[in-house]
Amino acid sequence: MGLKRYFTGKSGAWFWGNIVMMIVVLFGVVFGVFGLLGEFTHNGEKIEVPSVVGSSVEIAERTLENSKLRVVISDSMFNAKLPAGAVIEQTPRAGNFVKSGRRVYLIINMRGEPMVKFPDIINNCSLREAEAQLTVLGFSLTPPERIEGQPRDFVVGVKQGMRGLHAGEMVSRERALTILAGAGEIDSTEIEKDSVAESPTTIELDF
Repeated sequence: MGLKRYFTGKSGAWFWGNIVMMIVVLFGVVFGVFGLLGEFTHNGEKIEVPSVVGSSVEIAERTLENSKLRVVISDSMFNAKLPAGAVIEQTPRAGNFVKSGRRVYLIINMRGEPMVKFPDIINNCSLREAEAQLTVLGFSLTPPERIEGQPRDFVVGVKQGMRGLHAGEMVSRERALTILAGAGEIDSTEIEKDSVAESPTTIELDF
């Protein structure tokens, strides 16, 4: 009723010209909003992720940025088969389709072997204890070498290749270690300790 009353008695080019202009502006605003929304969300856009695995990090960054993708170095690890600074893994993988501005996460090969401080285990613990400590630190172990004239399973040395190791030095975690353990009889003092620990305590009562 109100809309009919508004149009009653109104005519002329100026009036209808304003009405047409309002409609044009309204449609312009609507289409403009949808156009900006599509541009902001990259609606319908597809970019194929290029492969950068094996490339240096510098080349990988340049390749991905040229494809309008963003680079994030998420982690590093060591792979002796790849050169230092090379890309080991990428996410998303090559061949996936994404929108521009998408982050591509890279894992980079470390520039050098990961080094670990060697623990104080020589002349200080048993073979079982040494194996446990070194395994926790991430070392791989070869079968132990037996040394005659030493108490059985007592650790008298550790070597990496042909080089003997010492407590506190920095050692590569990527090369296996060999524990040198005694081949003789079990130390009698150790037997006594074990028997005391395992034997139940008896209490005699006088009645």
